[in-house]
Amino acid sequence: MSAAFQWEEVEVPRGAYISWGEQVGQSVTGKVLDYDETGGKDFYDKVCPSLAIELIEPAFSVNKQREVTNHGAGEIVQMNVGLVSLKRAVRAAALNPGDIVKIELTNIVPLQGGKKVKEFGIKVARGAGGSAKPTSAPVADAPAPAPAAASDVPAGFTAEQWAGMPEPTKAAILAAQ
Repeated sequence: MSAAFQWEEVEVPRGAYISWGEQVGQSVTGKVLDYDETGGKDFYDKVCPSLAIELIEPAFSVNKQREVTNHGAGEIVQMNVGLVSLKRAVRAAALNPGDIVKIELTNIVPLQGGKKVKEFGIKVARGAGGSAKPTSAPVADAPAPAPAAASDVPAGFTAEQWAGMPEPTKAAILAAQ
């Protein structure tokens, strides 16, 4: 039996985990897609918050072997929020889907015995990302966005990326700089 269905091809977003390196200034900026207070596992396999973000600025991740992976604007990244300062910052921010968030590694404090504590800062533009759904490819019939002047485009974006962003997202990016 064969049925004639109107199939819609779904582009499944890829995700990548963000790991924090030793470089103060490393940051992740994007639209909160999901926040789950108990959805992650920390280094000791204990429950911790989990955060899914659609990047609006390029970011990078550093694994245990100190290998760097670059992530571009538009990619979806996942964070298990297990580091003490990061957990405190994210909980204090009370993030919701649709918020624009910038999380930055601000300091690394040495402790006795050679251990270190990473400290984080966080900024939130509440609701500035609009819908919490990941953005999809533009519809073929949609008019092309007006080009932006090169001088109006923040570092890390192309004129085409900037022109295609909603105004609230642009405002959030400019406010976060």
